Amino acid sequence: MKRLAIIGKASGWRDAPTDIETWGLTQLNLRRDVSRVIDMNDYSLWGEKEARDAAASRAKAKEKGIPYVDLQTYPIEKIIAHFGTRYFSSTVDYALALAIYEDFKIIDLYGVLLLTGSEYAYQKPGADFWCGVALGRGCAVNVHGYSNIMKTQDGKMYGYGWPLERKGNERRKA
Repeated sequence: MKRLAIIGKASGWRDAPTDIETWGLTQLNLRRDVSRVIDMNDYSLWGEKEARDAAASRAKAKEKGIPYVDLQTYPIEKIIAHFGTRYFSSTVDYALALAIYEDFKIIDLYGVLLLTGSEYAYQKPGADFWCGVALGRGCAVNVHGYSNIMKTQDGKMYGYGWPLERKGNERRKA
């Protein structure tokens, strides 16, 4: 069964396995080896330091022969046609959509926090949406470590008050 770890740069990224396919978000490949880099940021809108970091990430990926997926190489037309939506709020969303499209059946998320009370609060609904799409298509989605993905504000199931998590911090399709 095809398994993938999508790895962000927040706490918990070090816990991601090395024995399965790994996709590093943005410049994670400057910290560890990954199978593919997904970076959907438009750095013309960012500062000089971020643009330099992105260039270093792209150069390191090229040097190591690691595919670098960005705004120019992401198969956006195919993804939109396949899913029938243009709802993307972050690089996490694009990575999840690509993983579903490429038929991964188990998707593990590491180092992807999307904390509320920050800019990431606006990106959390997109990640929740794409996790829901994955679950609806029969994929297992495991969120490792601390994260706000697929989590309510109080960590409980609405109405029942039951904790969302049963084991650790993983949420998996039954």
